[in-house]
Amino acid sequence: MNQDVSRDQYVFDHAVNEQREDYLTNQLIAFNQSHSTALPIERVEPLPLQISLLDRTGMLLGGLVGRTHTIPQWLEISIIWIDESMREQGFGRLLMEEAEHEARQRGCHYARVATGNFQAPAFYQKLGYRLYGKLENCPPGETVFYLWKHLDQ
Repeated sequence: MNQDVSRDQYVFDHAVNEQREDYLTNQLIAFNQSHSTALPIERVEPLPLQISLLDRTGMLLGGLVGRTHTIPQWLEISIIWIDESMREQGFGRLLMEEAEHEARQRGCHYARVATGNFQAPAFYQKLGYRLYGKLENCPPGETVFYLWKHLDQ
């Protein structure tokens, strides 16, 4: 392949353009499908998942936000938070169990989460999540841990 490409022969446009994004997405989907029969024929949007922990008056004390993906059958957890006064009482575990149950009902076989070193990596590991990667200095001085779990076990 010729590596003698001159930058002045092309335009690198930084403008956000939805039509271009859709085109790029569809091209990547077509490429991926040509290499894997397990991928969907069309773009499948994930389903939102939200579980709120409320007291009897309706006050929000914690919750979990995520989404389930039909393909590749994953639960992706993006937020879990418990009010400081409610921590260390098992509510985080109960929220995770609720989310995993709902994900199984939706056909998911796996779950994944990212968490900071100052957040809860040990919490997820106690629930059976396994470390598969980490990103150091993100933000500077901190580490992000990536964990996953097989929901069928």
